[in-house]
Parts: sequence; C-alpha cells; structure tokens
Amino acid sequence: MKIKTQFMLFITGIVLIPILVLVCIALIRYNNKPESLLVPDYKEINEMSIVAVDSSSWTELSEKLRRMPGGIEVVVLNSEGIVLFSTINSISQNEYLSETDIMRLIRETDTEYIYQLNKTPAESSSPYYIINRMPERRSTRPFFFYAYRIAIFVCFILLVFCATVLMIIARSITKSITVLEKATRQICEGNLEQEVIATGGNEITSLTKSLNKMRIALKEDKQRRSRFIMGVSHDLRTPLALIKGYTEAIADGVVDGEEAQKKSLAIVGSKITQLEDMIDELINFTKLDTGEWRENLEEKSMAAFLVEFAHNFEIDGNILKRKIKTNINIPDNIKVIFDSRLFLRALENLTGNAVRYTDEDGMISFDADYSDNVITITVSDNGKGITKEELPFIFDPFYRGSSSRREKGSGLGLSVVKSVIDSHGWKINVESKQDEYTRFIITIPC
Repeated sequence: MKIKTQFMLFITGIVLIPILVLVCIALIRYNNKPESLLVPDYKEINEMSIVAVDSSSWTELSEKLRRMPGGIEVVVLNSEGIVLFSTINSISQNEYLSETDIMRLIRETDTEYIYQLNKTPAESSSPYYIINRMPERRSTRPFFFYAYRIAIFVCFILLVFCATVLMIIARSITKSITVLEKATRQICEGNLEQEVIATGGNEITSLTKSLNKMRIALKEDKQRRSRFIMGVSHDLRTPLALIKGYTEAIADGVVDGEEAQKKSLAIVGSKITQLEDMIDELINFTKLDTGEWRENLEEKSMAAFLVEFAHNFEIDGNILKRKIKTNINIPDNIKVIFDSRLFLRALENLTGNAVRYTDEDGMISFDADYSDNVITITVSDNGKGITKEELPFIFDPFYRGSSSRREKGSGLGLSVVKSVIDSHGWKINVESKQDEYTRFIITIPC
C-alpha cells in the first residue's frame, strides 16, 4: 500500500473513530432509555374495564400520566378499589385492591421502590387514585461524569488505533529503506550481481524496483563496455601488428629491393588508412552517446529525403549487379525533425549490409509507407539471413555474425544504426530466416 494512502487512512481513522464511538453510545443510550407510558384512551379503557369510566375525568388523567418521566410504574384505581390501569406486573387490570393489599405491597417492596399516592381530581366525589413507584437506587451522577468517561473511552480507542497504524507504517517504511540502503551500498561498491528484492507496494518499494532496474542496466552497460573495449583492442591490434611487422622487416633488411619495399609500404599505408577509418568511426559512434549530434537537428520533408536516397541506391545497386526495388509512399507535406547526415549513414549501413550479404542478381527492397501518423521504412533482401541464435546480438558493438566474420569492417555498422534510431526516439526491429531473407523495419512517429 502506498505511504500516502496509509496516512490518508490514518487521518480518516482519527476523524471517524470518535464519530463512530459517539454514534454507538447515542444508539445504546437511546435503546436503553426508559419507555414512556402507553396510556390507553377513553374508548380503549372503557372496553377493557369492568366498571364505567368517566370520559372527561379519564382524558384529564391520561394527560397527566403521559407527562410522567420514563421508568415510573403506575397503578390507577377508582374509588371502589378496582384497577383501571396498571404497569406493575404483579397487579392486573380489573383486580380489586383494598387498603390492606396496597400497604402489604408497599411493605414487601419498600427496600426496592419508592411509592407515591395521589388522588385526582381532588375535589371530585368519585376520584381516581394513582399509585406511583420508582426504583430506590437511581443514578444521581451529573451528565459531565458520563461525558468524562466517554471522552476517556474515545481517547483510549484513538490511542490504540494511532499506535497500531503508526507502527505498521513505520515498519513498512523502515523495512523498505533498509533494503534500499543495502542495495545502494552494494551498487556503490561495484557489486552488480546481487539482486535487489523489493517487497510491499509503497513508494519506497517502487524506488527499490527502479534501483534494481538501474542495477541491471549498469551491469549490462558494464558488460557492453567490456565487449566494446575488447572489440576495439582486437580490431586495432590486427592492423597495428601488420604495420609493426612490415616496418621491422624493412628496418632489418628482410624486405629486399625497391619494388618489395614499395609494396610493403603500400600495405602499411593501407593499414594506417584502415586505422584512421576505424578511429573516425569510433569517434562518431561516441558522439551519438554524448548528444553532440542534436545540434544538427532540422525539420525536413521525409518524402524528399527518402526519394533522393532511393534513387541513389538504385544506381549503386545496378553497378553492383543487384536487383533494387524501391517504393516511397509518403505525402510530401509530412515533415520530421531529424539529423539527415546521421540518418543517411544509418540507411547506408542497412542497404550496404543488404548488398554485401546478397548474391549477384539478388533482390533488395526499400519501401516507405505512411499510415496513422507513422512512417514505416523497410529494408529487406533475400540473402544469407541471420540465425536465431545471432539475432539478439546483431546490434551489439563489434559483434559479427558467422556470415560476416570473413568480411571487412569494424563490427559497428548495425550498432551505429541502432544508436541513430534510438537517439531520434524511433524504433527498429529485425526479422530474418537463414538462407531465405532479412528484413529491417524502422518505425518513425510523426
């Protein structure tokens, strides 16, 4: 659970708990309060009583009874001692009570109840007699006493709730921070092998997951850098070894004769040129990571750019005896912000590979389409293809597949293509089947 959500629940609980407690107490007090007397009206009492009841007198009496506080039990007698109305369980309606019966009832229960006798109306010749009784032990404590107890109860509930929730939140945060601190220390020490295990679902846990992704990225970058250095060392060592060998041979007089020396020096010169080209390519490859290329970004018509490239590619294909098929289907008004020099180099690398790994009279297609505000560029050929095992690594620097190990090159061609495409925020995918076809697909959102 998110830390923000936990604190929102915590604050909500602080607000709701007192309200809920007070509501519950109010409901309990309401359910436990004494019920008011349910006094029958004249018609009902006249039907239930075995003696006649005066209408006006009973109406006046019933109004007095209804105004009595709850918890008081009542017995109403007529002047003859007949019970007209009773809320005392031991006394039934229409029962006859003599003065002796009344005194016996009082003596038997005087330790439990307080009795009061009234006569109404007092001036009447045939009045009604009212016997009231209430419990002996009635609470005399003031209201603030109960309010004080309620306040203590609410504070206790709030204290328990706050302590529990804060303990849960603190435990969650502490656990996540401990994992995060340990993982950060390991990464600072260069230990990129230990996986950062994140548990829970708060923001710190999400940060831990991001840290784990960063660790994996650093590990891959470290491996990629190691492969890069090894590739540079390997590719530079070969021409340097040849240069060293020929210069030593000339210096030691092993290469005899002017013609042989010229031939050796020509080889040394070609290797020096190869080294210069490789160094230039490495410098340009590094610039893609530094962001210097962004200075040359311009908004241009993609259709015009691709039409010109496709025209030149067809000419080059005819010279190299390849069948070139191009199809540019993009509106002229579609413009894209890009570095034309870098993108041209990426396309040349792709088409150059297609030519290199396609036999004479092989078919190479260069297509560009526009749909749903997306430009799709496809470079495909029916050449040697790429094995499934090699596909995941073809964009790695200095990686050279089995079909290209005997070809000249630095192994940076497709790495440059991938860097150019990724730097522009575009995407590139590859599909291939060995000895059948290879297809590179560039997706450019407009």
